[in-house]
Amino acid sequence: MIQLYLLSIAYLLLGSAFLLSDSYGLSFPLLLSLRYAFRTHPAVRRILVLSGLLLTIALALFPMDPGPMLLGDLVPMLNVFSLTLWYLYQALRGIGVKQEEQQTVLDATGLYMERNKRNVGFLTMAVAIIHFIAPQLVLL
Repeated sequence: MIQLYLLSIAYLLLGSAFLLSDSYGLSFPLLLSLRYAFRTHPAVRRILVLSGLLLTIALALFPMDPGPMLLGDLVPMLNVFSLTLWYLYQALRGIGVKQEEQQTVLDATGLYMERNKRNVGFLTMAVAIIHFIAPQLVLL
């Protein structure tokens, strides 16, 4: 489905913009505006998390043609899912403080992406560009 293909590319590029906003926000003020909107508007956070979950499921079930039916676009799907976990981590970060022993998958993913924001941002952008240039590589 071409609609899911375009939505996944847009979601990945938006995610890379959020991840690169701390490193390149002074050079590109639009990145800081996106980050500010995410931090101040709960509706933006809800939309990003909900659309990420729906897009992850859709990429798993409806890949680009000639892809396998259940595996879908594997790397973009995993990247969209990790971005969704990071958005969820960012949204829930200020609500409760957990002890070190109670670290969940959400906390581990969020902390890893916080430490490597710039690298994960460039990786996400590379996945989006490769997925745009060669959509028939569904397992990439």
